[in-house]
Amino acid sequence: MPQVSRGSRGAGLPDPPLSYKVLALKYRPTSFDEVVGQTNVTRTLRNALERGKIGHAFLLSGARGVGKTTTARILAKALNCAKAPGPSPSPCSTRTEEERATACSSCREIADGRSLDVQEIDGASNTGIDSIRELREMARYSPARDRFKIWIIDEVHQISGPAFNALLKTLEEPPPRVKFIFATTEYHKIPETILSRCQQYDFRMIPARELQAHLRHVADEEKIRVSDAALALVARAAEGSVRDSLSLFDQVLAFTGDDVPDADVAGLLGLVDRELLHRASKAVVDGDSLAMLDLVESLADYGADYRNFVRELLLHLREILLVKLAPPQSPLLHAVLPEELDRLGALAAALSEEDLLRGLDVLTEAESELRNAPDPRVALDLVLLKLVQLRRLLPFAELVARVERLSGGAPVGAPPPPRILAPRAPAVFDGSAAAPRPAAPHPAARPEEPPLAAPPPRPRRPEDALLATMTGLCQGRPSLAAPLRVAGARLEGDKLFVEVPADFLEFGRMHADEYRDLARKAAGRNLHVEIAAAEAALAELPAAAASPEEERRQKLRGEVEKEPAVQEALDLFDGRVVDVREAKASGEDL
Repeated sequence: MPQVSRGSRGAGLPDPPLSYKVLALKYRPTSFDEVVGQTNVTRTLRNALERGKIGHAFLLSGARGVGKTTTARILAKALNCAKAPGPSPSPCSTRTEEERATACSSCREIADGRSLDVQEIDGASNTGIDSIRELREMARYSPARDRFKIWIIDEVHQISGPAFNALLKTLEEPPPRVKFIFATTEYHKIPETILSRCQQYDFRMIPARELQAHLRHVADEEKIRVSDAALALVARAAEGSVRDSLSLFDQVLAFTGDDVPDADVAGLLGLVDRELLHRASKAVVDGDSLAMLDLVESLADYGADYRNFVRELLLHLREILLVKLAPPQSPLLHAVLPEELDRLGALAAALSEEDLLRGLDVLTEAESELRNAPDPRVALDLVLLKLVQLRRLLPFAELVARVERLSGGAPVGAPPPPRILAPRAPAVFDGSAAAPRPAAPHPAARPEEPPLAAPPPRPRRPEDALLATMTGLCQGRPSLAAPLRVAGARLEGDKLFVEVPADFLEFGRMHADEYRDLARKAAGRNLHVEIAAAEAALAELPAAAASPEEERRQKLRGEVEKEPAVQEALDLFDGRVVDVREAKASGEDL
């Protein structure tokens, strides 16, 4: 029969198991060298201790979990370590039981939070003036044993205004053996009078790559089998906090044990599957609205938080922008997983910088709007469909250039065409808003000219028929058909050159395999498809000679522009000659 303890816990209850020490406490730094990611702060404090230039008040500010209170304890140990003849930058370490056995009593007591000369005060619980008055009274007495009497006040910004005023006199004229170490997450709430009397140290957020390296060290110490990709997910979810990263890693280990599968990490931390993010970005590249709606359906089945998905997609587009703009060895790419670089590079080639900036702007605004949306799913549908439509927007300069190419007008920046004026006398116009012609009082009879013959129809080239057939095969894929509708084609043996406008060039090359399948189906044989820029292809073609009809119209336009009445009309209305047509000699009302 097993023996049970019959102490104060009650008869028949077994002894509790040995207490488990969480990773955030087990791996809490005990020296300046162990503090993660705060080199500037620790180096300054070490140099001050080595040279004996130690202030009487320190203010440590920064976000949660970046090492403020830990650094305050290490500084207190460095000031009071009994093994050194004076303040030392290398106090006793108390991480393991062996180190604790050889450490001085002062360092052990500070690590355990039971030192008489080092008092830790919670600013949120001691906000009143009475607590500060008590602190001032105790500061008058010498330390009980150590070199300095030290007060560590956490969240000092929560102290009231009168309490700060009561503390001010002590900070101005501190007793010789008293030190103050303040820690805060809201630096801006501390009065300027207090700030001016403290040495200020700003703690930064820890980059994800440094958190990942720290987690790898912890995993190796604990003999945990986990991939770098899983650790990267934990580091990214911690958002720059060392304590949060260890707490999240502890949570993952409680679920998976010592062998951590990658698939379980994303689901446990509530992160969005990376494959869903790639599906969203590919739907944007393809201009596929239906695929985007299918993605939202998958999110609903997955049970994902829509706002969290928008935040993850925002970071995903930012990674694509970094891959597009930064050189391969840039430090900006350290946060991008190495196995993601190839996929992100293909997306970066297909999306312009303007597309990515517009997408980031839309997602930034949508993330806050989803909080108050009456139907979050419908709101997410609208946001993602807007991303698809943004991909189809063109820069204004490109639109102007397209209009001028279609209308045959002069390019932007060219000198204006000759101006012609409307007549003072009654003018004669034809029915298509052609240029005016003064009405003669007695038109001279002239023989009727034969009508202009219509140009013969151009014979249809085989490659044009092939291109039309490929376009017809794109039913249900409008994104593939769009470049073909504005493309030209050139067939040389087994090579089909598809010449598309510049804005479709990257898209076409990205989907070259699909166009090759379409060409094989349309031609009934294998063709090598090459996507080329239309501008480059057109530059190689000789300029076409003007037709007889066009030469006649140009001659008539020159004659009309010489008419003084026409010149005066164009100057009055700021116009130009668009087209000139001949009126019939029969005198019919035009």
